[in-house]
Amino acid sequence: MSYLGPIVVALLGWIAFNAIGKPLLRFFDLRTEVRRAMVLYESVCARWGEANVLASADKDATPTNFELLQEAERQYRDLAAQVRAFADTQSPTCIVLRWCGFDIRKASSGLLGLSNATAAYGKTRSFQMQAINEALKFSNRQRHDLGSSLREN
Repeated sequence: MSYLGPIVVALLGWIAFNAIGKPLLRFFDLRTEVRRAMVLYESVCARWGEANVLASADKDATPTNFELLQEAERQYRDLAAQVRAFADTQSPTCIVLRWCGFDIRKASSGLLGLSNATAAYGKTRSFQMQAINEALKFSNRQRHDLGSSLREN
């Protein structure tokens, strides 16, 4: 009978890890993937300016840039779907993440908005990136470092 206590504690630990711990690890992997995509595609040249005017007809209108732009849109849309699916299926974990200051649904909406705004420079694109950064708590230092490295190239 004295072995029953440790078995119950181990069972409860296993349940807690599978209910909260594993999804938390999945969230942080997904968060890392979002950050990777944002860093990778932040320097992609948009096709349009804010007023539906071609941004730069010569340099940015290459087939390679157009393919990269479409790839960025697809990647952001896919990440938005993954983040939204996580929010819809991992309620207990989302509560814990909300206590930690993360806003999963806002991140999903921001990623979907960014997928739609990647082709145009302007306030919408900036707003969506800021929404994602706030929802997933990417620090100002990370954003500053990224912007500095892009300006140097």
